[in-house]
Amino acid sequence: MSLLAIAWTIVAFLVGALVVVLCVVMANLFRVLTSTKDLIDGVTSQTVPLLGEVNTTVAMVNQELTRVDGILATAEGVTASVGGMVNTVAATISSPLVKLSAFAYGLRRAAGAASSDDDQPVDRGRRSRRRR
Repeated sequence: MSLLAIAWTIVAFLVGALVVVLCVVMANLFRVLTSTKDLIDGVTSQTVPLLGEVNTTVAMVNQELTRVDGILATAEGVTASVGGMVNTVAATISSPLVKLSAFAYGLRRAAGAASSDDDQPVDRGRRSRRRR
């Protein structure tokens, strides 16, 4: 055997060893990719039903929000009605009370003036301003 034949034999064995190593690496890579695919399939099989449940929950929440909006609109109408009623009652009661209070004040002043022996004229509700 010549030196050239021995060199080609060594190169052939090295290429063969390289092919074997590459086959082992490819086999491991195939196992990793298969495991990754199985993991993704498992996540997908669990996620799809969860998304369906989330859609159902969101639809129910939207229905409840619509119902709450209706309740709030009704409460707003009731509040406006009660506010109007309070204003009406306040206007109805306060005007006679102010008149009654003014009448009682005038009656008290008149009674006080009649009972006093002073000859001072009765002030008609206006206070005189005194300068110092």
